[in-house]
Amino acid sequence: MPKRRVKEDKPKKRMSKKHILIPPVIIGVATLSGLLIMHFFPAPTPVSVCLRSHHETFNVHPRIDVDVDGQKKLLPDTLGKTKDGKECLRVIHSDNIGNELHVQFVRPVKLTMGDFMKIYTSSNNTIQVVDNTTGKYTYQNINLADYNVDYSYYSGNQFVKINNLTISPPLSDTFLGKISLVSK
Repeated sequence: MPKRRVKEDKPKKRMSKKHILIPPVIIGVATLSGLLIMHFFPAPTPVSVCLRSHHETFNVHPRIDVDVDGQKKLLPDTLGKTKDGKECLRVIHSDNIGNELHVQFVRPVKLTMGDFMKIYTSSNNTIQVVDNTTGKYTYQNINLADYNVDYSYYSGNQFVKINNLTISPPLSDTFLGKISLVSK
């Protein structure tokens, strides 16, 4: 029987500089691409998104009182349930008729009265309120152009006027806001 030849081991190839640089270059290109995408296509603001479910991880329940010419009105149960005429559960919405809001999102987020008003007012600058003076809920649409509107929040045993809605205190479980409308 013929003798079997022993196969000689080939010497291992050395890694060239090209092979050493390929992984860091790929990681760098991927990181740069991600940063460019985030810069030119930022994530939407929480106010502009529709929630997928009513059971998100971050939930707070601020209260907002609405006074129209000295009469207390309630927030409708339809607040924050539509966007552009289509059904959409917004980040700030009401679950029932009353003065309590429901703020929910997938992560903690700081929203202000300005964010609330972006959702509450329609494109034609109207809000909907509910009147309960007769013991029966009556929905009313109010054109904000016909009123002087003042915004405030409760702090230190008094209501403090909000001059700039975007820098008001964030909506929280202890937040009590007030929207006062007085006819022009």
